[in-house]
Amino acid sequence: MRACGSGAGGHVKHFIVCLVLLAGCATPIQQASPASGSTSTPEATAPVAPQKPVYTFGGFEVFGSRKVPKEKLLALVGDGLPAPGTRLDESVDFGKLLGESKKRLTSAHSFAQCTYSVGVDLETNILRLTVDLVDEGDEWRMRFSPAPQGDVADPEGLIAAWGDFLTAYWKLRNAGALPSGFGSCRAFSCFGRFDHPELAPLEPRFVEGVPRNFDALVRVLREDRDEGKRMSAVNLLAYGPSREQVLQALLPSVRDPAQGVRNEVLRVFGAMQKDQPRVIIPLEKVLEALWFPTTPDRNKAAWALVRILETEGAIHREQILEKAGEPLLEMVAMQVRTDREPAHKVLTLLAGRDLGEDGEVWRQWAQTVAQIARPKAR
Repeated sequence: MRACGSGAGGHVKHFIVCLVLLAGCATPIQQASPASGSTSTPEATAPVAPQKPVYTFGGFEVFGSRKVPKEKLLALVGDGLPAPGTRLDESVDFGKLLGESKKRLTSAHSFAQCTYSVGVDLETNILRLTVDLVDEGDEWRMRFSPAPQGDVADPEGLIAAWGDFLTAYWKLRNAGALPSGFGSCRAFSCFGRFDHPELAPLEPRFVEGVPRNFDALVRVLREDRDEGKRMSAVNLLAYGPSREQVLQALLPSVRDPAQGVRNEVLRVFGAMQKDQPRVIIPLEKVLEALWFPTTPDRNKAAWALVRILETEGAIHREQILEKAGEPLLEMVAMQVRTDREPAHKVLTLLAGRDLGEDGEVWRQWAQTVAQIARPKAR
């Protein structure tokens, strides 16, 4: 299970648990298993509470295909799935239904990639399905760096210590001993919180150890084949000497092949940009990430874009709409909050006013101020 959330600069109103079904469309569905020592942020790997709650199915959405009409996709995905409002108790084999749905979809149409992501709002126990698609010919949307193949030593045991912190944090969080959302820390970007007697003694090791092991942690991020170690390295590097050094260390990993690593990098970007007097994160990288293939990619990129717009206003409005208007307009029309909320904030900041929740109204506005163009293969 992979936890994910709104990612608003590291603060979340709700935690979400996501079952990510990733694979090329010709392969069977697999549940993504947490990598050792992995962290995500509003999309973080975390222990699941031992008592199994009963969820309610809230419906489903599809995102990303421009070749197949959405109505056809929705019909294929939804055929055989429970009706919205259905209680998913032990009598419903939801995993089996998802597998059948994906088989039905991929038998009818070929895609370069499809991802089934199931998100559960832990405050309401409402579960929603998002199907992310990449059309054949649009492989440029997932042109990531080669997967690292190294095995880099853990500098001063910092990676292991971060894993110990995560274990302690999620134990307290699942027991109800911590409030919802991320709290205080001494890094440029907080994951979790240290304002608890059991967690506070753990942070000095990161504050003191990361700056002197900064280059070694960058090596972990660049070279280690373990996705979990790379994710931990991202969060540890946020304790680096300066925002600029952290930014330069993380920039290449915007295109990491692992979704979890990209998620962490984009989340840290947004957190580092928040409340700064000038823009320090590159707009072009953020706009590119809005086209990446999965929900965590685009919602973290959208939150980073919110922080840029809060800093400098809408001076690049036409550029933003021309290069990333299409994913933003699709996101703002979605039901799932993790996509809709940041896209709505971006568009409101660009327009200088809130045009409401009707996606078609936003599309009509955008077309009056910019030429919405879909990037061509690079």
